Amino acid sequence: MINSFVKLTLLIILILLPVTGCGKKSEPEYIPEAPKVNRKSIKPTPTEVVKNYLNAIKSKNYSKAYKYVSAPYTDKAGYINQMKITLAENDFSLISYRMLATQIYDRTSTVVVELNTKLKSPNSGSLVNLTQKSQYSLGIFEKKWLITSDNCIEGCIEREPVIEVVE
Repeated sequence: MINSFVKLTLLIILILLPVTGCGKKSEPEYIPEAPKVNRKSIKPTPTEVVKNYLNAIKSKNYSKAYKYVSAPYTDKAGYINQMKITLAENDFSLISYRMLATQIYDRTSTVVVELNTKLKSPNSGSLVNLTQKSQYSLGIFEKKWLITSDNCIEGCIEREPVIEVVE
């Protein structure tokens, strides 16, 4: 009886030995490291650029806001005028913001921000408080991070479609 028990135990050990990893392990596949980007740290950082920009917008200092954007389609005076008109038409006020995430690539960056704003609804015309998430894209221009675009990604006001009646 003991003899058959020992045989059975040895048989189980022989079967399980390769499964438990005591056998020869294969070498892991070699994966080369990603090439290192030799980029100097550019100050202010993308996060700081967006914070500075939003603080300028909050205080309605569009001249200061212009320092943080790449606006190749206009000059400083045109940018300031456009911001004044656009934000005044919509009764836009930035109440507060919260930085959520920053991703830096080689020469571009993305910053996601939660914005608390007050503005005129394009649908009803009444003032509404809005909490939304916006994504700012940045690029490096003349050794500075500048905002190239922004896009609402969550909690956006959708304009009601205009329906034309053709008679």
